[in-house]
Amino acid sequence: MTLRKKTLLAIGLTLAGLFGVVHWTSSTILLNGFTALEQKEARRNVKRVLDAFSNYQQELQALNFQWGVWDETYRFIEDGNLDYIERNLGEVNLASLRANAILFINQEGELVFGQGFDLVRQQLVPIPAEVSQKISATSSQVLNPQKSLAGIVTINNRPMTIATGPILNSQGNLPTRGTVAIARFLDRPEIERLAKLTHLDVRAYGLLDPTIPEEFQPTIARLSQMSEDPPILIETLNSDWMAGYSLLRDIDGNPAVLLELNLPRDIFHQGQVSLRYLIASLVIVALFFGVCTLLLLEKMVLARLSYLSRDVKEIDDRRDLALRVSVSGKDELSSLAQTINAMLGTLESSAKALEIERAKAEQLLLNILPEVIADRLKSHEENIADSFAEVTVLFADIVGFTQLSSQIEASELVHLLNNIFSRFDRALERYQLEKIKTIGDCYMVVAGMPVPCENSAVAIAEMALEMQEEIARFNAEFHQSLKMRMGIHTGPVVAGVIGIKKFIYDLWGDTVNTASRMESHGIPGQIQVSGATYNCLKAQYHFEERGAIEIKGKGAMQVYLLKGRL
Repeated sequence: MTLRKKTLLAIGLTLAGLFGVVHWTSSTILLNGFTALEQKEARRNVKRVLDAFSNYQQELQALNFQWGVWDETYRFIEDGNLDYIERNLGEVNLASLRANAILFINQEGELVFGQGFDLVRQQLVPIPAEVSQKISATSSQVLNPQKSLAGIVTINNRPMTIATGPILNSQGNLPTRGTVAIARFLDRPEIERLAKLTHLDVRAYGLLDPTIPEEFQPTIARLSQMSEDPPILIETLNSDWMAGYSLLRDIDGNPAVLLELNLPRDIFHQGQVSLRYLIASLVIVALFFGVCTLLLLEKMVLARLSYLSRDVKEIDDRRDLALRVSVSGKDELSSLAQTINAMLGTLESSAKALEIERAKAEQLLLNILPEVIADRLKSHEENIADSFAEVTVLFADIVGFTQLSSQIEASELVHLLNNIFSRFDRALERYQLEKIKTIGDCYMVVAGMPVPCENSAVAIAEMALEMQEEIARFNAEFHQSLKMRMGIHTGPVVAGVIGIKKFIYDLWGDTVNTASRMESHGIPGQIQVSGATYNCLKAQYHFEERGAIEIKGKGAMQVYLLKGRL
């Protein structure tokens, strides 16, 4: 079989297999996966609505508790004074409760007082007798002073949410003097409010409501047979919409309300769009692959020698040892190409080894000096020195580490100190700060150099707060009680590289001395800042004024303790 026929056969078989796999994947996995995801998302939305309704009941129960456990209500149920009704049961009070009725029932189950309220017209109305009787009957179940009740009852075929609880004094002491009940009809405005909270298209139908659509009866029957509590049913309505259903049970545990959610099938549509894009992309790639392969076949034999010559020349021109010459067939030309590639591989390995050693030396230099200073040093610049108008310097010292060093072995001491400073170094990289040096258990950091920045004080403040958090985590992990004493000051400095062996990038000036004094005169476990740093941070952070303290070499200075972010 000729090379042309082999290539054409391989292309044909590959494309046939690819189209077969894509067809199976798209029909069996992709769309089914999107459908399953759509069903899962729909169930999650139904659960959101159920959780929202549960919160709705808890809110009503909390209001009931506020009215029931109250000295004034406790006295009112006993003496029935009109002053309580005038002050607490007016239109404004019931409007704020969004309650259709509130009832006060004594310990004998007799209605002491009840007031209805029309939420639409915002005015007081009498309580219908059937409402009063139903709520009184429900309230009689909770005269136990240790219990309260919230749930749904059906009154005149209309679902109503009620919350009842015992009437106690403000300290919650026994004995109970009766029950207070707050009720709201679960009507369209309340359901619309629930829909706004969940951002979903929610509807509710009372199961005893004669106007409930007949089409819901099979759905109600299926939900009633489910063992899941609460039951959730997802149905596909059409290609654009699906619906989620659930049943809300009343206080007696019987189905009372059907919840319906109408959900757009956005996920399914996205799956269809993705499938179309996949098929279209596959067709384009297949055509491109076929054309390229045919062109390659035409040139594979006739131009192999010229390609080999061209590749060798290109490698020589670009000086790129990672490039390779083309290898095809099993003849003298392919053997020559393989030999050239083997030689290039050996040279590339040597070059990579050299590059690795150079990178190690580069990394070692960057561990000693900032990158911009290292670049200047590598360019053979002498006498590297710069002035910075404003930087922020942080000195931190581990309190109690000297005493700890005399109690543990040297290897363990170094391990603990390395663990602490490694945590600080990782935080330092996040805030793009520059560590100047560590001396024993002292840690020195600066912001605003060698690359100036406008928020050097903010960066140092964030670093200091994170250092406090890290030392707390260290103490918890290693069962230690170490504290950091930190000092911060903002001002001008001079920085540069000194020495020709074991050189170091350091900084000098009164700012450095003042920052050191802020630390040495600080309080263990606190971050002490100077007035200059305080002025830079006071709008964004919380401080405690320590007052003026005597600073060695500086006299009395006003200092502050950084406590946290505003």
